[in-house]
Amino acid sequence: MAVAEILAGQAGHVNYDVIPSVIYTAPEVASVGRTEEELKAAGIAYKVGKFPFTANARAKVNRTTEGFVKILAEEATDRVLGVHIIGADAGTMIAEAAVLMEFGGSAEDLARTCHAHPTLNEAVKEAALAAGKRAIHM
Repeated sequence: MAVAEILAGQAGHVNYDVIPSVIYTAPEVASVGRTEEELKAAGIAYKVGKFPFTANARAKVNRTTEGFVKILAEEATDRVLGVHIIGADAGTMIAEAAVLMEFGGSAEDLARTCHAHPTLNEAVKEAALAAGKRAIHM
């Protein structure tokens, strides 16, 4: 899209910090943003919210409980800096995190967003709650 916009005389923009990556294995692996190692190397204080699929109702029913969602949020501002998902449908679920991060959203923003029940995406919400030590289903 950025190339097409530039060719049309518009400002083409790509935020390279918010490009998701997906590995289509079983289970899938998806991530967007920074890793814990990158945050440590940059000296950025962060908090972690992690939620296992073993505690997610939809994953239990589907028998796809392998994996987890991990959210890395800046300690001072709660802004989400990275999201990592290992599990069924991770490649689809990572889009929610990419949209949140593109708009500078916080773990609290994600935690307060209503998620349909029962869905795998509820694990994303629970990981956001866990960043504030408030996970409901753990």
